[in-house]
Amino acid sequence: MRLIPHWKIRNSRLLLPEDFEQLLTSAKVLEQDGRGVKVLQFENSNILKLFRLRHTISFARLYSYARHFCRNADRLQTLQIPTIEVVQLFHFEDSTDTAVLYKPLPGKTLRQLGMIGLIDEGLMGKFGQFVARLHEQGVHFRALHFGNVVLTPGNELGLIDMADLKVYPHSLGLWHRKRNFRHLQRVPEEWTALPEACLKAFVDNYFSHAQLSLQSKQSLLKELNFFPVSI
Repeated sequence: MRLIPHWKIRNSRLLLPEDFEQLLTSAKVLEQDGRGVKVLQFENSNILKLFRLRHTISFARLYSYARHFCRNADRLQTLQIPTIEVVQLFHFEDSTDTAVLYKPLPGKTLRQLGMIGLIDEGLMGKFGQFVARLHEQGVHFRALHFGNVVLTPGNELGLIDMADLKVYPHSLGLWHRKRNFRHLQRVPEEWTALPEACLKAFVDNYFSHAQLSLQSKQSLLKELNFFPVSI
């Protein structure tokens, strides 16, 4: 059994309203909604991501989404999976809002590469192996999709926007793997736009690196809606 180390509590810095307003004058708004700004990017490429409570009663009042985001980044780094680098955790005065300042993971997402026709068999084979590695290392990333997987300049695959992620001290069981494949296929157009050779490369490399029984493989294959394949 692979043990997950205990994590030190990361220090959170108070972000005063006037300091936040000053940040707004020197940053580009990447994302916002009816509740306000969600993501800012600064001239040095660093990103400030804000987290707000989704429900009145929430565990996040005790352990914030931002702190969970930072912990996930630490865990991925320990597993040697490329990801963002946390600079500072913030909390706000008289508010449940929290935020994280971080250095983004350099590279392009699979979604960006797909839009310009740069996804090939080799990359999809690497992606299949990468997903198998995540599952073997106990990583269940509920937001796993082309937009959150980055190909770095060093030709490695990494993860971003991993607030909704959990790391187990053992490889994922079949139920979690099936659920993760359903998440992965949320945008079927991104899969159906690829040549069959790319889809086959993904499937073949996943199953060649996943340590699964034949029965588990056959059960998991039923979740692959984008490409009919058999073992």
